[in-house]
Amino acid sequence: MATLAKRWKSVSAAMVAGALVISGCSAAERHRSTASPTTATPSRTSRPPLTAEQLKALAFKDSEVPQANSVPVQDPLPETQKPNFPPVSDASCQRAFDVLHAETSAAHVIQIFNWKENLMGGGSTLASYEGVEAREAFRRLQDALKTCKSFTGVAWAGEYSAKITVEKAPDVGDEALSFHLIMPMPEVGGRDEHHVFVRVGDATAHFTELNLGQKAQFPVDLVKQQVDRLSSAQHR
Repeated sequence: MATLAKRWKSVSAAMVAGALVISGCSAAERHRSTASPTTATPSRTSRPPLTAEQLKALAFKDSEVPQANSVPVQDPLPETQKPNFPPVSDASCQRAFDVLHAETSAAHVIQIFNWKENLMGGGSTLASYEGVEAREAFRRLQDALKTCKSFTGVAWAGEYSAKITVEKAPDVGDEALSFHLIMPMPEVGGRDEHHVFVRVGDATAHFTELNLGQKAQFPVDLVKQQVDRLSSAQHR
């Protein structure tokens, strides 16, 4: 059982820590150097962004997710430990992954879901932003997904190809997006990675679920619960 638990944690941690580690790691610097001046409306609140400790406190506890063996929360990898893969072949897809990695957040934490019924696992990234940055991050992802359809890249196992399919997002938060990242893997019937990205006030929640041979779907009830917590924390 201990060996199996380590496998759950290892597989899902690899998925969550870098959105399958499918993008390069110089994204933040690229974004800061090319972004145009913002014309977005002022932030709805003058409160400072949620801290990493506050985000951790808003994440789920093991007892709150009975369908999982454990739901550990961890800090992002230090810069010196992040993989340095080259950007993916499509620039719009790379911009999407930069947002999913919470590159411009004030703080973010990662939660891993070691499911009882799915060894591939799932995860979430909770992030807080200064001012209008959460709105801008959501807009960058929304715009990127309009043209990001397929791409190639390099990851731990070598070169790979993938495609993106956008679907209707759940009705949660201030605005939400949902899509699937699909990789052809004939030996296991394909690899499907479900993403849900939600903005709630000046914070975002990014949920991922991985499955082999069948469609992945992160539990919508957990998405709603987590988003409600982020909303309540910003209205206290």
